[in-house]
Amino acid sequence: MPRVRVYRVTVYDPETDKKFLSRRMATRDGAAIMHGTIIEDTEIEIDESQLERGEQWTPMDFKP
Repeated sequence: MPRVRVYRVTVYDPETDKKFLSRRMATRDGAAIMHGTIIEDTEIEIDESQLERGEQWTPMDFKP
């Protein structure tokens, strides 16, 4: 199975007007889709099958 790099991501919440740490990890493309910002030093490599089916991010509360 292919491997992918995922990162912790901060996303903006317009209701609170603040950024918060997502409960998901995402690929660079996934972070862009989420309108998030990756945290560079959090990169890990995982099996592609650990991503949500058809998406570029992990399930919520993913534990590598």
